[in-house]
Amino acid sequence: MVAQSGKAAAAGILAWLVAGWWLDSPLAVIAPWVAIVTVQTTVYRSVRDGLWLLGAMTVGTVLATGVHVLVGSTLVAMCIVLPATLALTLWSRIGDQGVFCATTALFVLVYGSVTFDGVVDRLREAVIGAVIGVVVNAVVLPPVYHRRGLDAARAVSREAAELLAPIAEGLRSGVDRSAVLRWDERGGELTRMTDRARDLSGWSSESRRWNVRFEPVRRESAGPDPEDVIAVVSRVVGSVNGLVRVLLEGTDEAFRSELPDPESAGPYADLCDRLAAACRTYADHVAGRCTDEDRAAYAEAVGAAGSLAAGLQADLDARAAADPSALGMFLLEAKRLLVGLPAADEVCPSAPGRLEAGAAKPAGSVGA
Repeated sequence: MVAQSGKAAAAGILAWLVAGWWLDSPLAVIAPWVAIVTVQTTVYRSVRDGLWLLGAMTVGTVLATGVHVLVGSTLVAMCIVLPATLALTLWSRIGDQGVFCATTALFVLVYGSVTFDGVVDRLREAVIGAVIGVVVNAVVLPPVYHRRGLDAARAVSREAAELLAPIAEGLRSGVDRSAVLRWDERGGELTRMTDRARDLSGWSSESRRWNVRFEPVRRESAGPDPEDVIAVVSRVVGSVNGLVRVLLEGTDEAFRSELPDPESAGPYADLCDRLAAACRTYADHVAGRCTDEDRAAYAEAVGAAGSLAAGLQADLDARAAADPSALGMFLLEAKRLLVGLPAADEVCPSAPGRLEAGAAKPAGSVGA
């Protein structure tokens, strides 16, 4: 924030020096105004918004000048032009940029002589400001948001593990309806965290466009690609919420399905514990601070979860006549979570640079 504020101020001062001091423009204030507005949160956004801004200012300048020449009165021209230009803000494709059409028209009508020669001056000042704003934002510490998406995704993976742990404990002690309702609330918050992480990952993707600083920063920061991580944690969160939904239905008096009793729930609880351990290690992997020992622990957790899932599936196949619908759905969601996690050789790589590899390879198929 400090860097962006300083860059915007510097761009405004530089644009004022060029337009007002060097070129002695008649309405030099437009150049620093446009330069400040053009220094956006990403280089791509600076270029995109700069072009939209120039278009809006062109429309406002030409419209204000033409109406003033026709009616010959500043007040009458304002009464015609301002409502028309402000109406552009209601157009979804223009949005906030529409206000610059109106404010530019106001500048043209209020300050200086309103002539078609003045149109060239106004547009020249706008172009000067836009170019300076884009160049300053692209050359001086162009914004990079690589770690924000990763940090948010790490928090999601950690929270998913913290939700799986009480589920495992609840299976061992007996599933309680009130506890399941609390887990459902936490699952909703987990979904909101995932949405925020996805938004921040989008910022990371946008900040890499036309940004010469992005790749060096990405190589220096330990962590995988945010888009790959978001894909993984989205699948994990969907499966965790699926487990909670199965437990909600299993504890509902309206259509109670068979859930494992505390005496036979051990394998299901162990499966949740292994999945929770894998999610914790994956969170450390996203943070870029896990070791080869962590990778071995991750491989052990994923392998044990796969073996448990296969054994539970075989048991359910043998008991198909008992209609264990809730057990089957619970196991299905657990297997989806397992398949959604990356393979062990993609987590906590020890060789430098391997952290940049994608993290979307599944852990291997489990029994159907």
